[in-house]
Amino acid sequence: MSITTLLKVFMCALIVFAVTLELRRAFIWDVAPVSWDLEPQSLWALGVAYLLCTLEDIAAIVAGLTLTAAVTLRVIRWRAPKLEDSGRRTPFSPSSGG
Repeated sequence: MSITTLLKVFMCALIVFAVTLELRRAFIWDVAPVSWDLEPQSLWALGVAYLLCTLEDIAAIVAGLTLTAAVTLRVIRWRAPKLEDSGRRTPFSPSSGG
């Protein structure tokens, strides 16, 4: 997987996170589970609030994992020796001798 693909997934996850966060804050900001001293909430609003909250959490996790993978891949490529420029063998190169 390339770094550009990982960054595209990261940006998509950030967009999903921002959209769901703003939808929840704009339309369902006052929805809370029913308590003894509160008046009952509508079931659809409660379900939508939990769905949007779940999508926010999933998008945040996906964004964090893809950013970690992209940074790790970039560091590995940066620290890897240039095989074309050097005659050094790496641990994974096939040995020419016995």
